[in-house]
Amino acid sequence: MNPEFKAGRVSIKQMVKNRDDRLILAVGVGNGSQARILHELIYTLEDRGEIPDFIGGFIYYCSGFLCAADLGFADMGYILRGDMEHQTHIVETATWCASLQNGRPAFPIGVDIDTGYGNEPSSVILAVRQMHKLGAQFVQIEDQFGINKSCGHMAGPLGKGKEIISTEEMIKYRLNPAIAYAKEQDDLLVVARTDAVGVEGTKSAISKAKAFSEAGADILFVEAPENEQELRSIASELKDTSSLVLANIVEGSPDTPYQSPKQVHEMGFDMAIYPLGALLASNDNLVKYYSAICRGENALDALPSASLDQWFDRFGKMIGRDQTQYWNQYFTK
Repeated sequence: MNPEFKAGRVSIKQMVKNRDDRLILAVGVGNGSQARILHELIYTLEDRGEIPDFIGGFIYYCSGFLCAADLGFADMGYILRGDMEHQTHIVETATWCASLQNGRPAFPIGVDIDTGYGNEPSSVILAVRQMHKLGAQFVQIEDQFGINKSCGHMAGPLGKGKEIISTEEMIKYRLNPAIAYAKEQDDLLVVARTDAVGVEGTKSAISKAKAFSEAGADILFVEAPENEQELRSIASELKDTSSLVLANIVEGSPDTPYQSPKQVHEMGFDMAIYPLGALLASNDNLVKYYSAICRGENALDALPSASLDQWFDRFGKMIGRDQTQYWNQYFTK
């Protein structure tokens, strides 16, 4: 059989249209292998009937935190547009291959572009255009000050809290150019994030989010609410806007208490991001593995259900070893 190279990808606009009050899950992927594994596992669970009815779709999420971590840095303003372009390209290529491998459409890609990588509308337009060109179907832009910005669940790079720009500046210099560009594309949405909770309080953050919705943002993202009551208030206060409302769930966050996807859905959110769990979970096992090796012990004994044969073979299949062999054999026979 001839190999095929035209892989499908789920439209994010169609996903939103067909959501029917279900929750869309955006799951963080920090590299190509994670993206391929997530793709394969979602379809395996779907075939088993294990995807619950309240989930209405999936997104591969490229976060600034994961991009910085891949370079060995904290998410404290180190990465630039080129770094995130590279991250987006990796995830798009990996999920294209994954789609070809199992014959199932790849999911949309969401990309965190921080503050837009510049203080001018032109910088924002270029950032949005580049991510979309490389495969992004939503871009997320925030209202932190462009210098000394940090992860939304950190106190700030100086340890003294975060700084944000005004609602008017956010709309004028960041949202308006991003939305104007997105409106001319077939399948691109804009996520508007505010970090105002830790600076001005939840009431101000909700007010800003409403203004972002009126400006045309497709999805609203109020970062780092500090308790369940604030989460519920955000979902409730923003439900009557024309935008989807998103919850960001960071495992172990010092701010937002962990909520499962079912709990987030029951609170009334339309979308949830789980950006860092894959990194944090793998790091725990990595520490165990490195510790055992450096002590001269059997590293496989330090890990749950460790089997070198199973590891190597399973991982090879998930990242397309058989696919690569088939392509090479087909064209060299």
